[in-house]
This record gives sequence, C-alpha cells and structure tokens, in this order.
Amino acid sequence: MKKHLALVMAALMMASMLAGCGSSETTDTGSGDGNSEGYNTLNIIAAHGAAENTSENESFLKFKELVEERSGGAVTVDLYPNQQLGGDREYTEAATQGNVTMGGPSTANIAPFVPAMNAFETPFLFSDRETVYAALDSEAGQALLDSLESAGLKGLGYFENGFRQLTTNKEINSLADLKGLKIRVMENEVHLAIWEALGANPSPLAFGELYSALQQKAFDAQENPAELIYNTKFYEVQDHVYLTNHIYTPYIIYMNLDTWNSLNEQTQTLIQECMDEAVAYCREICEANEQACFDAINESGKSQTYEVSAELHNEMVTACKDAGIYDLVIEKAGGTYAQDLWAAAGFDPEAVA
Repeated sequence: MKKHLALVMAALMMASMLAGCGSSETTDTGSGDGNSEGYNTLNIIAAHGAAENTSENESFLKFKELVEERSGGAVTVDLYPNQQLGGDREYTEAATQGNVTMGGPSTANIAPFVPAMNAFETPFLFSDRETVYAALDSEAGQALLDSLESAGLKGLGYFENGFRQLTTNKEINSLADLKGLKIRVMENEVHLAIWEALGANPSPLAFGELYSALQQKAFDAQENPAELIYNTKFYEVQDHVYLTNHIYTPYIIYMNLDTWNSLNEQTQTLIQECMDEAVAYCREICEANEQACFDAINESGKSQTYEVSAELHNEMVTACKDAGIYDLVIEKAGGTYAQDLWAAAGFDPEAVA
C-alpha cells in the first residue's frame, strides 16, 4: 500500500511539473479555433478511475475538446483515466490539497470527504433515468454539489456511473439465496449495512484488486454498474449478472476550489458551460452504452444477465427498510440532504414495498 501511494505521489508530482500546476495568468492573444482573449491561462490536471472506453472518460474527453477549442487554447486539459493518479479517494485527497485540478469519483468514495454525498447511497431511490436526471437537476442536486466546498472543492456537475447490478457465481432467486454470500462492496458504511441487511457477508476491497479476488474465489459476488462489469471483465469470472438496480451512482465532477476562485468570471463561465454540455453528452450516450455492455455479456458465452423478479425486489426493499437503512442514510448525509433528494425523486421510504 505504501509503495502504491509513493508511486501515485510521484505521478502527481510529474503531472504538476508538466502542467505548470494550474497557472491562471490572463492571456491577450488568440490561438486555435476559439479566441483566447480575456481567458485565464490554465492547465487542468483531471483524474478519474474508470477505463478509457467508458462513458465517464468519453465525457471528460468531450469537456476537454470543448474547453480547449472555445478558450483558443488558453485552457487545456491533461486527462489521467484508469486510476493513473490513484483510486477515487487518493486523487480526491490530492485535489483537496491542490495537486489535482479536477476529478470524477463515485459518490461512495467521495463521502469520506463530503458526508452529504451519502444521500446518493439510498437503496432503490430511483426507478428510472428520467427520475434520476430530474433529481440531479433540482435544487437538491445543486445543494449537494455546493456541499463540496466544505472539502475545498467546487462541484461542476454529474457524469453517469449508472445503476448498480449484482454479479454472482450462484443463482439468486430469493432473499434466502443471499444469506452468507461473500460479496465485495465499496468501503462505505451504508453499502456495508445494506448487504448485511440483505443477509450477505460484505467486505470492502480495493477496486484494482477485485478481478483477481473473484478469479481466485475469494469472493462469491460483487456489485457495480454495467460498464464497469463489462470493461473490467468481471463477467468472465462471474456466472450471473442480476439487474437489481439497487443503487444509482453518479460520478461527482469537481474542481479544486482555490483554483476555481483564482479564475476570472469569463473563464469560470466557460468551464461551467463546457461541463454542462459534457454532462448532456454523457446522458446521451450512457443508456446505449449500458445496453451494449449487457448485450456483449450475453453474447460472451461466459455469463448471462437476469431480470430480478418483483418478489425478490420487494423482499430486498423491505429488508432495507426493516433494518433502518433509510434512517442510516439520513444520519450519514447530515442536514436534510437525503430528505431533499428523496423529495426531488418523489421517493418516500415509508411507502416502499
């Protein structure tokens, strides 16, 4: 672990030296297809943990394309995907210290820095993408982005990670089939509590170690969105992919707050507008990408996707409610962040199942 952290810090130092560590001088000359006059000169070091062929990376590339063109080259982006600068927690910590400019972690992994993000770990909160997007675009969604400032970060928007699905090496037809199931989960108290409530035996493990752990049968199961299941090839070492949709996970796109505050209004507006367009682009491609992943898994001959019965869905929801998971989400998120997000989604935990 110490060796890995040392390598991450070395990579960050090299990235900072190459990038000039986010200079924000104002330029008066034009270059590229846009006009750079009036924009701050800024090199953005952007990091995320997803693979190059995912919607998150494609959306970061769209942002890079837009902001570099429209700033006339005054604002540039050096993108480091696939955990090149460490996992979500490592590069987010670096971002709070000003060593990374921009990042896109999953909500559970940023929650240790910004507890309000635990609101998104509410099980079975969203029924479909339309409801998701309405909630993310609401005042409650903006309030959650604003809460990032407590950690020295500026929230810019939400990319899509997607609905989380369960993969296993055994058939799951009822809640009883989950009993004792050794499942890898993220290191998040709400996620651990959810799977304990469902009767499983959850344990955290670093994402980069998960494939080999599944291959060696150290775990019976894991849960992740479709793109990660496919692109990380978890389906090769898991026989069943159950479409549980138990949690919707967005990626939180942020920028170091000090860097943001050092920029003039013109540059801030440009960055936000380009990010808004990248978010819209992400939404355009995500559902099709997800279905393509499911199709490829089903055609692989190594695994198969399965719909979850209404009976099993209701059993899972009831188990979460009876175990006090919704109260735990409120406690961990603090304030009224969870309740406000639920209201924006039209969700009432007292009415579930």
